[in-house]
Order: sequence, then C-alpha cells, then structure tokens
Amino acid sequence: MPCEIVGLHYFANSSEIHPKRGVFDPAFIRDYAIAHEEAGFDRILIGQTATWPDGLATAAHVAAATSRLKFMIAHRPGFVAPTMAARMFATLDQISGGRVGVHIITGASDIETQCDGDFLTKDERYRRSREYVDILRAIWTSDRPFDYEGDNYRFNGGYADVKPVQDAIPIFWGGASDRAIELGAQCADIYAVGPGTLEQTGALVSRFRAEAVKHGRNPGISMSMRVIIGETEEAAWAKAAAVLEAVTGVQAGGMTLGREKEAGDPGTRDALALAALGARVDDRLWTGITQATRGRLHATALVGTAEQVTQSLMAYYDIGVDRFLLNGFYTIDDVRLFGKELIPMIRAAVADRDARA
Repeated sequence: MPCEIVGLHYFANSSEIHPKRGVFDPAFIRDYAIAHEEAGFDRILIGQTATWPDGLATAAHVAAATSRLKFMIAHRPGFVAPTMAARMFATLDQISGGRVGVHIITGASDIETQCDGDFLTKDERYRRSREYVDILRAIWTSDRPFDYEGDNYRFNGGYADVKPVQDAIPIFWGGASDRAIELGAQCADIYAVGPGTLEQTGALVSRFRAEAVKHGRNPGISMSMRVIIGETEEAAWAKAAAVLEAVTGVQAGGMTLGREKEAGDPGTRDALALAALGARVDDRLWTGITQATRGRLHATALVGTAEQVTQSLMAYYDIGVDRFLLNGFYTIDDVRLFGKELIPMIRAAVADRDARA
C-alpha cells in the first residue's frame, strides 16, 4: 500500500534542545520547506495552538517556495464559519495546485480552547467537528447553493464559486477518546495517532478500523514519531544522551522549552504512562525526554541507525500504519539527514513488502 512521509513544520529555527529563537521567521520557513521537498517528504504538518501564527497564511508562503510538497494544515472548528473555511481551503488548493490537506483539531485541552473563547466540552467539540467536516465537503462539491440547519451551524444559500483542484481535499482527524474514534471513523480520510508501543498502536488502529468498518470505510492511518539516527547504534544513543542533556540544561535555566504542554493537558497522562514503562521500550522506543520533563514535553523517539529505525517503522507499517510523521531535534539538519539516509530506506522497505504481498 502507498506510504506517505510527513514532516513537521516549525515557525522559527528552534526545538526542545534550545530556547525559542523568535516566533515567526519567514526566511527559515521557506528554507525549511524547501529542505523537506528536496529530502523527499510528501507532506508537511503546519500545526495550530491558541497562540501560534496562522497556519493558512504560512501554508501559502510555503506553497510559493515549493512545487510538490503537500500540506496537513491543522484547523480548529468553531472560530471560522465552515462555509468560509471551505472557500479558504479551496482557494489555497487552487494556489498550490492541489496540495492541501486539512487536519481537524478538536482540542483535547479545555484550558487552551478557552483562550480563544470556546467553552464547549470536549464531547461537544467533537460533535461540532463532525458536522463541520460534512459542511466543508458539501461546499467543496455542491454545484448549487443550499440551505443547512444542524446542531451547531445554520445557513441559507451556502456555496463556493472556487472549488478545490483535488477531487477531494483529504481530512485528517485525531483523538483517542471514545467520541473521537466514533465520529472520526465516520468522516476521516486519515486517522492520526501519536507515538506508542507496537502493542498500544496496534490496539488503537484495530479499534478505529473496526469502528470505520461499521460505516463501510477504510481510512488511512498516520503515526507521528520523533527520530534520532546515527552512523552506529552507539552513536545514535550518544546523540540521544546529548539531546537529553540539552533539554535538561534549558529546563534548569528556566527557559521556554518550545512545544510544552500546559498543566492538565490530557495527552500528558498517556505520555507519562508510556514513559512509566521505562526509558527504552520495544528495544529502541525512547521516552527519556518525557521522563526528564515530567510530561511537559512529549518527545518519544525511535533511536538507532537509519536501518534499525526503518525496521522499527516497518513493524508499525505491518500493523496498518501507512503514513509516518517524522521529525528530529535539529530542525533543518535532521530533515536533510533523513532525506539522505532514512527516507530512501523506508521507501525501499515498503516497496519490498508490497512486492512480496
């Protein structure tokens, strides 16, 4: 089956191993996107929180700097009318030549969503997201204006003159709660999961797929994972130790670590539960940073040579993961390293499995 390699966008040249270097750096964003395209990544995730720069404007900037790289643009329902959002994404799809993907972010944290004035419960937000996706698709495909009245949205004469280049803009969806899985299985094209052990990931994939089958659907599965590779296994683990030392040094200095989670973030519970299994799980799954930061950072990584990491990723591929969202700790340098060593090995391994299948 096809395997998509996805990168993680940064708004400036900073990661967990050093303090923030600015908030928004257009020149770095351009160079970082070009590096992803040259390295052979298929797509790049442009994230969203209650404080980060706008993802759609950033994607337009990236689109102008690249010719092939696709997007996975995080988007939170509830702040832009779905009719308008549909036109915004369709316009960007036209500008980029059909490279848009929308990652529906319902928001696991009530604390963060309330920063933007959203006081719905998580279950209410997931129901709204489900309805939002239906409206997006209807606006993208309808050949005439239509009226709509649902639980969260109502409009008359909804329509878009501009349509996507793609037959269907792909919808990504995340969340492991019962409601997230129930509703995502009904509407997502790709279900996005975070890092976990093979056993944990396999159980989650099976659970989601079983729910999707009830609706006659078979969505793709995307898994995010940090990666640390070295020329030898010993060199890779030494690199991991250096990353951990840098993170703890930044933390000891009281500086901002980057993509930190606020107190009470629900994902922290799962990250700490994984870290409780040990610093090394499944041979090369490393939770050292999660342990050292007591869950402030979720940075579970695969550590080893490019060949060893590829073997580990193929184990996830064998249980149904067909997309890998991979990033390291050294931003653009890691992107180039992955393009030189890791991505070609992943492609070859997938092709070999498909040929044998």
